[in-house]
Amino acid sequence: MSHGLLSTETTADLRSVMRRFPTGVALLSTGRGDEAVAMTINALMSVSLEPPRILVSVLDHARARPVLERTEEFTVNLLAGEQAELARLFASRTKPTGAGLTDHLQAMNRNGTDCTVLPGALATLSCSVEATYPVGDHSLFLGRVERVVAPADSSAPLLFHQGELAGMPALATTGTH
Repeated sequence: MSHGLLSTETTADLRSVMRRFPTGVALLSTGRGDEAVAMTINALMSVSLEPPRILVSVLDHARARPVLERTEEFTVNLLAGEQAELARLFASRTKPTGAGLTDHLQAMNRNGTDCTVLPGALATLSCSVEATYPVGDHSLFLGRVERVVAPADSSAPLLFHQGELAGMPALATTGTH
């Protein structure tokens, strides 16, 4: 007798279940010059505020992984709701690389810290890799946040849910933080 529950023992079941959990969407970039790459990610989390650390998950056969390991630095741009087309572009096999990234990202250096800012992003986090953890078919990169760029005005975030990208409607603020 089936109770409508999915088995958690298979990859397909796990993928099906995780599609039910909405996540934010970001653009990870790493490398310089011809080696520069960027990719859409949704496996990102804040690990610690003191000291500031984030964790990103990158598929082992992604173009960005060996570059990330070599450079030991990356930038994460948190995508706004109206940036779904950019998320799709950088999730595709035909994503721009090298000099092609300059059409989308702006290089910025302040106080000796480089980062690639995506205009219109909710925020930009420039990180150095502190540790790498191979896990299954992915690698987890623990990043020490070196710099945060956040515009004063913030729009609604881009979300990924049930295999679709969509802007999140603005939530009413209650005045509490």
